[in-house]
Order: sequence, then structure tokens, then C-alpha cells
Amino acid sequence: MLSLRFIVSGGTQRPALGMNSWGTIYNMVFMFGWPHASGFEAVQFCKQHLEAAWDIFLYCLCGAVGQNFIFLTISRFGSLTNTTRKFVSIVVSSLLSGNPLSAKQWGSVAMVFFGLSFQIYLKWSKLQRFQKKRKSM
Repeated sequence: MLSLRFIVSGGTQRPALGMNSWGTIYNMVFMFGWPHASGFEAVQFCKQHLEAAWDIFLYCLCGAVGQNFIFLTISRFGSLTNTTRKFVSIVVSSLLSGNPLSAKQWGSVAMVFFGLSFQIYLKWSKLQRFQKKRKSM
């Protein structure tokens, strides 16, 4: 069994391994843990439709590769970069797809924008204080 210390102490691969391992365990229990679970039907479907099994495999493989890039980005640049990317992605996709946001949704966008801006400011001011301390030494 994976311990939390093993997962946290590594680079980008160990957290991804931990998340995928626990996700697999939970999914296996949910899909096959009781007599009327849907996992047995899914396996039968994939046996009958091999192209669907192949598509599912490729989807899982792409997800695992993408997850490695996400963990790499977080470890190098911090979680603020990932949050900003998600925020911009949601707003741009809403604008490009022509799905207008409601007033409440725009209020949420504004709250996230100001929250991100405040986090950036705090990170910047902390960096400025650290540089001033280094210069004074």
C-alpha cells in the first residue's frame, strides 16, 4: 500500500502515481464491489466492441500523460499558474462558444480574478521584502 510520505516526498511522478493508484482502487470498488455494479457490464461491452476498449485505453493514456504535465507545471511554477490557466480557459471558452455568462457567473469571474490578483500581489510583495533583506545583509 502506498504511504503518504512516499507520495509527497518524490518529484512530480509520485503524486501522480498516488492519485492514479487511489483512483484505481476507488473505481474498482465502486465498479466491481457488489453484485449489481456496472463494471461487469462495461467489461462485457468492451469484449464485444474492441474499438470502444481501444478508445477507452487511449483516453486513459492521454489523461495520465496530461496529468504528468499538470504536476510538472505545479511543481515548477506553483498552483497559482494552474488556477490562472483554468480561469482564463473558462472565460475564453465561454466567449468563443457564444454561451453568455449570467450576472452571477460574471460575479464569480470577478471574484476569482480579484482573488488571483491578490495572490499575485502577495507573492510579489513577499519577493520584494526578501530581496530588500538580501540587499541589506
